[in-house]
Amino acid sequence: MNLKRNVHYLSRRKFVGFSAGAMATAGSVSRVWGSGNDDYSGKCLVTLQLDGGADVTQLCDPKINTLGEKKINNWADLAEPGRVGNLSYAPIADNEWLFNRFGSDMLVINGVDAQTNSHETGRLFNWTGSNAEGKPSLSALHAAYFSPDQPLAYAVFGGESRTSGIIGYNRFDDVSRLRTLSQPRIQSWSDRPKRSSAEFDRVDSLVVSELARLLDNPVASVRQIQNLERFAAARSQRDALEKLADILPSQEEMHGYHQTQVAGQELWDNLKQQMQGALLVFKSGLGSAADISFGGFDSHDNHDPIHEELYFRLADSIAYFWDYAEVLGVAERVLMVIGSDFGRTNHYNDGFGKDHWPVGSYIVIEKNAPWGNRVVGATDALHFSQRIDPKTLKEARDGVLITPAHIHQALQEYLGLAAFSRELGFSLRGTDSLPLFDPSLQTMVG
Repeated sequence: MNLKRNVHYLSRRKFVGFSAGAMATAGSVSRVWGSGNDDYSGKCLVTLQLDGGADVTQLCDPKINTLGEKKINNWADLAEPGRVGNLSYAPIADNEWLFNRFGSDMLVINGVDAQTNSHETGRLFNWTGSNAEGKPSLSALHAAYFSPDQPLAYAVFGGESRTSGIIGYNRFDDVSRLRTLSQPRIQSWSDRPKRSSAEFDRVDSLVVSELARLLDNPVASVRQIQNLERFAAARSQRDALEKLADILPSQEEMHGYHQTQVAGQELWDNLKQQMQGALLVFKSGLGSAADISFGGFDSHDNHDPIHEELYFRLADSIAYFWDYAEVLGVAERVLMVIGSDFGRTNHYNDGFGKDHWPVGSYIVIEKNAPWGNRVVGATDALHFSQRIDPKTLKEARDGVLITPAHIHQALQEYLGLAAFSRELGFSLRGTDSLPLFDPSLQTMVG
């Protein structure tokens, strides 16, 4: 079976037959590669990158202090880790509330060894499954397989976006650009057309003629022809973006930036805005994958107050995401994967911060997940990764150390992307297949 799913290019002959009325807009603010006619209604993927290196010992892999060792967490002087079902959490910020609400739908994967203290390599490994260049992100694979012909197949609001040429993506630094993209002929400040219909018709006619001329150029390269055909195919279906325009909330209802000051440092984020944008794309049926990010975790100074504030914000934003997904009617279609560059050291430095540490965690959330309320992977008292049996997932001295490659292998299999990845030449060779989503298995919980 041929699993390759890519944009279907127009032949020169077919393109010349396009009428001016089928061509959409006079200009574009973002590359729109797809040309799908049917709304996408399948599984959607959102990846949330905690940018900078999140301290998971203050979230989902809590550690108390060990006698004779440097202090790993100040909170451990006053409290013990909390527990909800099979999940443990650090008793700071709104972690208790977060795990109580979402624990039954949550898979926590601890002891993931990113094998690096480099931000760039850590982000690459955690979101592509490879610490070398050349592999697409999980989001890119998902979009290229499930919704390659959709205009917003892969929407990037933040995070590590790598495509390896298998899909285009649209990057939105400001979600307000969704409105501009979906209504490019309307003035955003007045809701009035930018030009008359006659002027747009003339522009469309000129574009059709010029593209036909360029496509008939006998010395044009294959790459040039493909780009022109992509452009023509996308323009022919730009009317599909009206589906997005129809569901966009008013400007007043769109989330903006959030600002807070912690330990003399200003923290800014638009996480809820990114989440809102991703969910609106999913609701419109114009895309299947989105990357979002939340920064500030690189806390080499004043670690505790910064991380606590960020985790307050994270819990609130995760709740917003799933509440808004319910409002839009897409909650049961979404898989959320949360990860970071790596972790933080198992002790404080002289500036009351924590530095880079290769060991971190992932959290995967899905509504009504049969594999929820489980922990896979383990670390010791000083937050060093422990080996697990690749079949039973129990701790085993001769087992495997979990790396991001194992996470991606399991996610590809769960999402039905593994065969597609192999066919494209992007398989994660030599990586054990771990049954992370088998609800009957988990690593021993302390």
